[in-house]
Amino acid sequence: MYYRFLRFIFACVLLLGWVLPAQAFDLPRIKVTMLMEHEGFLMWYAKKQGFDKQVGVNIDLTILDTNGIDMMNRHRENPNSWNVTCVTSIPLIVGSNQMPLEIVGIANDESTTTGIYVKPDSEILKDKGWNEDYPDVYGSPESIKGKTFAVKNLTPGAYVLVKYLEIFDMDFSDIKVVDLGGKESIQTLEKGEVDGIAIWSPDTYLAESKGFKLASTADDIDAEIPMMFTVDKKYTEDHGDVIAKMLAAYLLSVEAQIENPRSLTGEYQKFLRKYSNYEFSKEFCEYDILRHSVIPLETQLKMFEKKGNGKSSIHKLESTMTSSLMLLMYDSSTDNYSMTAKRVKNPRFVTDKYLKQARRILSNLKK
Repeated sequence: MYYRFLRFIFACVLLLGWVLPAQAFDLPRIKVTMLMEHEGFLMWYAKKQGFDKQVGVNIDLTILDTNGIDMMNRHRENPNSWNVTCVTSIPLIVGSNQMPLEIVGIANDESTTTGIYVKPDSEILKDKGWNEDYPDVYGSPESIKGKTFAVKNLTPGAYVLVKYLEIFDMDFSDIKVVDLGGKESIQTLEKGEVDGIAIWSPDTYLAESKGFKLASTADDIDAEIPMMFTVDKKYTEDHGDVIAKMLAAYLLSVEAQIENPRSLTGEYQKFLRKYSNYEFSKEFCEYDILRHSVIPLETQLKMFEKKGNGKSSIHKLESTMTSSLMLLMYDSSTDNYSMTAKRVKNPRFVTDKYLKQARRILSNLKK
């Protein structure tokens, strides 16, 4: 009887040995879908390094080689496609007019890695600093008028092209537009079917590898392109702590880049190789990491802080972009593209409460 009891106790101990670790790793899961870009890499790096497990969350990560509008469309068609994504202001503004979304953080700044590219023999490159306020920008009204540009509808590229034209007192009625982006637009430029393209990293690497020249970056024309963490508003109702933990995991990657950006070069190269059909050089990967600005937690909290008028810097940025946004609208009846000013509502939901929770999580982690 005594030995049977001992065997029973021993069996229970073995059972607990199997059960407890499984329970310990039964962490809350959050579905995060990111673009195959720098911010997607930082989330992938957080997952690979186990930062999510350290802060108590399981990030179910999907990386897609697409654009922000596609992210919004996926969620509109299937609300379960993601809980959190990361897009620029234009897709966010469009998405916010279709479904309840909340801005909860900033992933990075794409203004130095988004730009207008042309062929090396383009007459657009003959003039530099036509507008004295923008001395690093190539082009003139005469060299741009009537040209054909490939740009994906409702993307950062479209926004940058609009701002680029504005400094020459021009708009989309002065040029021809083809609704193509990324690798497809690069191919059309290579074939000579268009005169310029508006793209962003990492597709800029492919453009530069083919000898195409940069006429202007978004930063050159003061066009801000922050990547915003966007959450389904309904998801926030019961999962605030999970969102905060996800942000904390991402911010650990941000800290790694701030501390030693070049140390991430090899991992960035692996990331791009995994999710694209191209081999990106180490030189480009290092260059691209250094060009991408990441925003420390405390700086983000200041940006989200409401000022005297009750609006934060994020509110003001979104309101400015919304009020002046020129959207490329497709007219299916005439099969033509036209540029029209369309008044849309700016995102209503902006909060720093999850960033504040993330600060507490990181503080406890480092004790």
